[in-house]
Formats: sequence, C-alpha cells, structure tokens
Amino acid sequence: MSQLPDVIGFPLEEAIEHCKTMGYTVNILLARPVREFSGEKLRVVRFKLVSKNKGELTVVYEDTMKGGG
Repeated sequence: MSQLPDVIGFPLEEAIEHCKTMGYTVNILLARPVREFSGEKLRVVRFKLVSKNKGELTVVYEDTMKGGG
C-alpha cells in the first residue's frame, strides 16, 4: 500500500510539486465562495485518490482579511 500525499493546507504550487515527487499526477478542482472574496492565494483543502497514480486536489482561495476569534 503506497502512502498518499499529505498536502492539506499547502499552497497550490507546492502541493503539485510534492505530488509529482511522490509519483502522482493531479487534476485541480477550484471551490469558489458564493459571496465576494479578497483572497488571491490558492490553498489545498483535499486530496482525493482517483486511480493508482492519479489524484484530485480541491483548492480554495485563502481569505487573509478575516481573522480568528
């Protein structure tokens, strides 16, 4: 059993590179918010195995304008 890439929270470019080094090709799914957003940087929120060496990265725009409570 091969290990899956642990790329949750990675910037998109870094996640793609990490997946490549582990031997995976990836498709990108972009999840967009319903309302307006201020983010420009894409972050990975999910890696889903599609086939033996192929995965799917779900990415969202990072909202840097909102802070934690």
